Amino acid sequence: QIRYKTNEPVWEEHFTFFIHNPKRQDLEVEVKDEQHQCSLGNFKLPLSQLLASEDLTMHQRFQLNNSGPNSTINMKMALRVLSLEKPERSPDHQHSAQVKRPSVSKDSRKASFKPQVPVSPPADSHKPVPASPVTESDKKTDIAEKNHPPNASPQWPTDLNRSSSSLLASNVTYSPSHLSVKEPTPSIASDISLPIATQELRQRLRQLENGTTLGQSPLGQIQLTIRHSSQRNKLILVVHSCRNLIAFSEEGSDPYVRMYLLPDKRRSGRRKTHVSKKTLNPVFDQTFDFSVSLPDVQKRTLDVAVKNSGGFLSKDKGLLGKLLIPLASEELTKGWTQWYDLTEDGTKPHV
Repeated sequence: QIRYKTNEPVWEEHFTFFIHNPKRQDLEVEVKDEQHQCSLGNFKLPLSQLLASEDLTMHQRFQLNNSGPNSTINMKMALRVLSLEKPERSPDHQHSAQVKRPSVSKDSRKASFKPQVPVSPPADSHKPVPASPVTESDKKTDIAEKNHPPNASPQWPTDLNRSSSSLLASNVTYSPSHLSVKEPTPSIASDISLPIATQELRQRLRQLENGTTLGQSPLGQIQLTIRHSSQRNKLILVVHSCRNLIAFSEEGSDPYVRMYLLPDKRRSGRRKTHVSKKTLNPVFDQTFDFSVSLPDVQKRTLDVAVKNSGGFLSKDKGLLGKLLIPLASEELTKGWTQWYDLTEDGTKPHV
């Protein structure tokens, strides 16, 4: 998407590439200006660096070439293998998921390759966000392979687009244990579904209780400042801090705050704080705004969730607490700062 009139754009978008050999391919990224149709900077990353990274993952700021000295782009990249366990033969499993050999022409048959790893479609209970399609007009991000002819890329089945957080590396050697995917990989950008997250959080609360009585705010609290600016025609939201959050694992929690102005739950309407590492009392002090008129915002509800970041594609991601705030108050133009109780689903009364 295009971000207008800003030198610090935020996209939070994800893309998937199916690659042949990470030892021979590069990721090329270019930032362009839409109005003047000119390049604002670029960089090239050999994918072999991902092979040497921990968990085959990189998350950092990359310096842009042909740009200012302080021009960087923040990206998270991961190399993954798509695979499928051999299904058991039973009457309930009549259809087995397979990857068919791509059909290639006689002239390009020599340049094609055979996929060595089968692909697993995700389960119905997990619906990752589909990867954005790549078109000829989208020249901002592409994969350039060194010394490899274009006709070497086979036509993959459309089902592969359903798994939006994995990359296929067919020529890399892995142990058999890495080729078995017992759970569908969650999407990088997808939000954890509320029913599942709430159920897991309630189970965690029961484990914490274990025969004892929890306090008034067992999930902790969050401090927010909320007001509407008539001059700017915006809802201003300041996320100050949280206190007494639950520990998501033995190492504590890595909390961040995610916000929506309901009923809008589009990606463009999402706001997120930074992640505070290994703390149950994070301090954020970050300001966010939503472009909305006063009559409109008084019909809306602020959806706030405190989540555990965990690692990339980690099972440690999850909900720490939720809050739903109706914004029908007449005091919205004056604003207020308040501590709110976090609950499992945000529907319980808050103090």
